[in-house]
Amino acid sequence: MGNADVSPLWYWLVFIAYIAFLIAVGLNAYKKQKSSASAEEEHNDYWITGRSQPAYMVGMSVASGWMLIGMITWMTWATYDLGLSGLWVVAIPWFLSNIWQFLMARPLRRIKAISQCQMLEKRFGLPARILSAPINIFSYTIWSAAELYAASLIMAPALGISINAMIIIYAIPIAMYMWMGGFRSVINANVVQFFMGAIILIVTTVAIFLTANGIATAHGTTIMGMLHAQPIVNSLAYPVDTTKDSASFFAYVSLSFPLIVMLGLVPGWASAEDFWLKAQAAKSTSEARRGGLYSIAFNTVIIVIPAAIIGILGLIVFPPETKDGVVSAAAVLGDKGAYNIISTYINSYMPPLLKGLLIFLLSAHTMSTVANYSNITAMNLSYDVLQPLIYKKRNWSDAKIVKWSRLVTVFMIVINILLAILYNSPVMGATLNDAYFLSSGLLTAGISVMLYVLWWKRATLLGVMLGGLFGTLGTFIFFILEYKVWKSVYNTPIWDWVFGPGAMANSYLGYCVVGLVCGIAGVIIGTYASPPPSKEQLSAIADKPIDNNEEFFAGIHS
Repeated sequence: MGNADVSPLWYWLVFIAYIAFLIAVGLNAYKKQKSSASAEEEHNDYWITGRSQPAYMVGMSVASGWMLIGMITWMTWATYDLGLSGLWVVAIPWFLSNIWQFLMARPLRRIKAISQCQMLEKRFGLPARILSAPINIFSYTIWSAAELYAASLIMAPALGISINAMIIIYAIPIAMYMWMGGFRSVINANVVQFFMGAIILIVTTVAIFLTANGIATAHGTTIMGMLHAQPIVNSLAYPVDTTKDSASFFAYVSLSFPLIVMLGLVPGWASAEDFWLKAQAAKSTSEARRGGLYSIAFNTVIIVIPAAIIGILGLIVFPPETKDGVVSAAAVLGDKGAYNIISTYINSYMPPLLKGLLIFLLSAHTMSTVANYSNITAMNLSYDVLQPLIYKKRNWSDAKIVKWSRLVTVFMIVINILLAILYNSPVMGATLNDAYFLSSGLLTAGISVMLYVLWWKRATLLGVMLGGLFGTLGTFIFFILEYKVWKSVYNTPIWDWVFGPGAMANSYLGYCVVGLVCGIAGVIIGTYASPPPSKEQLSAIADKPIDNNEEFFAGIHS
C-alpha cells in the first residue's frame, strides 16, 4: 500500500494509542477474573466469561471475528471475477452458514460443555475430544497466522518497518491482552473492532459506488448497463456459460458448482467454534438466539453485501483488460488481481487523511480475528488436550491450571508469529496457502461430521472416531491428488455422470466434498459396527437448554 502522503509518525501515534486501549481492556478483564470467589471461577471466566454475555455482545463479537481479510477479499474477488454469479462462491454460502449457526444456538446449549471438543467427550468419550482438538488447532492456527501476515503487509509500509518486524509488533499486544483476560478480553475488544470493520467496509462501499456511478454517467449509461456490457472474467475457468455477462445472477452451466460449494464449505463454516463458544457464553438461550440473529444481520449488512458490492463495482472502477482474447483483471490491481480492490481503491481514490484512517482501521481490526482464533486454539490445546491428559492426572490445583492456561495462550500467539513469518517466505508461503484452503475442508469433513451427530441417538464413539479420521484423511489425500498430482484434471464417478465430465474438477473444491463423503461413511460404518450408546451417554444431551449456570458449571466438572 502506498502511503507517502501520510506521515509514518501519525500511524505510530495512533497505533500506540490503540495498543494502550487493548492493554486496558486486558487489564480490566484480569482484575475482574482475579476478583473471582475461587480459582475455578476464574478459570471459567477465562474461557467463557462465566456465561454472562448479552445478545448484542454475542452478535457483534461473532461478526467481528468473521471479518477476516482473507474472506472479505475473497468475496470482492468473486464478484469481480464472476460478476453477480460470484455471490454463489462466498457470499450466499456465508449467509446460509450464519442461518445454520443461529439454528444451532438452542441445541448446543443442551450440553454441559464449554468447547466443542468437550461436548464430544460428554456424549461419546475422551478419545473423541482428543481427536477433534488437533483438527481445530490446525485450521484456526492457519487462519490466525494468515490474518496476522495480511495485516502486517498493510501496516508495515505505513510504519516504515519490515513485514517480519510488523508481525512481531502486532502480536505482542495481542498476546498481552489475551494473557490477561482470555476470552473476556477478546469479546470486549471485539466490540470496538466491530465498529472499525464496519467503518472500513461502509465508507469504501459508499465511495466506490459514487465513483462507479460517476464513471457510468460520464459514459452516458448506468451501472447495470456497464455490467451488462462487461464479459465475465472467470480467471479460474469455472463452468460458466460464456454467453452470460457480469450482471447475470446465475451464469453457471449447471447446479454442480453451487452444490459443491454448499456441500464442501457451508457445514464447516456453520460449525466454526467461534460462534458455538459465544452462543454458549450468552447469559441465556434466548440471548444466544438473539445474538445469532444479530450476527446474521451484522454479517449480511456490514460484511457480505458491502464486500460483494465493492467487487462488482470494481469492474467499473478498475475495468478488466483483454489481451489475445483473454479477459483478465486490471493491471493496476497487481499480481493478486481483484483481491487487491479494497486496498487499491483506498490508495487511488481516498484523500490522504481518510486513506490514513482506513489503512489503520483495516490493519488494527485484524487483531480481532487473530485474537478470536488464537483463543480457540489455546482453549483446544490447554482445556481440551492438556487438562484431561496432564493437569487433572497430576491433580493440579485450579490456580495452577489458570496460570498454565494463560501461558498456553501466549504460546499459541508465538506459533502464529512463526507461521506468519513463514508466510513471507516464497516456498513456505505457498505451502501455508495450501493449508489455508485445506482448513475449510477439514472443518467440514473432520469436525462437522463429528459434531452434527451429537444429537443422533444411535451414534457411537467408534462412529465419530472413524468419521473424524476418514474425513480428515480423505480431505488431505484428495487435496494432494487434486492439486499436486492431477492438477485439477480428473473425472468423478456419479457426480460427473450427472453434471458432465470435469464438473467436480472444475470447482477446485473436490477435496471438500470427497472428504465429507468419507467422513459420513466413517460415521455410518463405525456406528452400525458397534453397540448402541448407553443411557448414561445419551443423558449428556439434556432435554432442554441449560440456562442455570450453577447446574452448567457443575456439569462440566463432573
